[in-house]
Amino acid sequence: MSELISIIVPIYKVEAYLPRCVDSILAQTHTNLDIILVDDGSPDNSGKICDAYAEKDKRITVIHQANGGLSDARNAGIAIAKGAYLTFLDSDDWVPAEYIAYLYNLLKETDSAISLCNFLKTTTEKLPETAEPEMVTVMKNDSILAKYIDLGDEFHPQLVMACGKLFEASLFESIRFPVGRLHEDEFTTYKLFHFAPQTVISKKPLYYYWQREDSIMGEAGFRLQNKLDYMDALIERAAFFHEVGRLELSDRTYKSLFSEALSVNLQLDALKETEAKKTVRGILKQARNALKRTGRSKLAFMYNTYLSYERPIAWAYRTYKKLK
Repeated sequence: MSELISIIVPIYKVEAYLPRCVDSILAQTHTNLDIILVDDGSPDNSGKICDAYAEKDKRITVIHQANGGLSDARNAGIAIAKGAYLTFLDSDDWVPAEYIAYLYNLLKETDSAISLCNFLKTTTEKLPETAEPEMVTVMKNDSILAKYIDLGDEFHPQLVMACGKLFEASLFESIRFPVGRLHEDEFTTYKLFHFAPQTVISKKPLYYYWQREDSIMGEAGFRLQNKLDYMDALIERAAFFHEVGRLELSDRTYKSLFSEALSVNLQLDALKETEAKKTVRGILKQARNALKRTGRSKLAFMYNTYLSYERPIAWAYRTYKKLK
């Protein structure tokens, strides 16, 4: 019999989409499943829908808990997962019937610890015909992490998301998602790739990502907390890479943080948010001090120069953008 696979679904205010998601799980051709539906204090009928599904299928376990956010719900599922492998599915998304079997076979055939497919962003259930070739690539963790931190790499969005992947469950022995944070995947998935000796990637689009206007990441406009959490994730990532001896990846992450902070400060200037800029300066100082402690003097100098001459540097950058 094929191995048990845990599917963790965090649920909050999705009664309109939840049946589509759960039905797609129940239709999987890989049937040995441990399906964990986490009702994260949803105020609508989502919890009742979960319970109704659990009565119909013994593979389903429902957790009802006070609202703690996406990370808290995922962590609750991880804590009770029984499978040798696990995957995450957001409750407004869905997958085709071969999804689990495809990722499982990829993982086993290549002796990898993580397998992942591409995702298809959509606002309609009538999916477009795709001519995307399968393009399977096997990578050691050095190569996959280099792609992970490269914002311009075509695989970057595919790599960062926790969904659309099948993981060896043992990878989560010491890893959890950060509770109360946006960009929770940015805080987490790079660690999983670090501890996975090998990953297999497929460009085949088998994860259907529903783009809701009211979703957290789909909200338009400038959201300061979103930006601050992302920068905190970069600081943690840079420190992690330095600690495990991946100095080049750490340096590149610090450079990404610097660019992001500069961009955020320019937006805050335009919004005349002077108090918020103090928080960003605090993040920059934290990074500069860490760089000084670890002997990365060139990068520390770059941070220190900006902190000392922020106004003229901001003016020069705005002028450059206008000319460009």
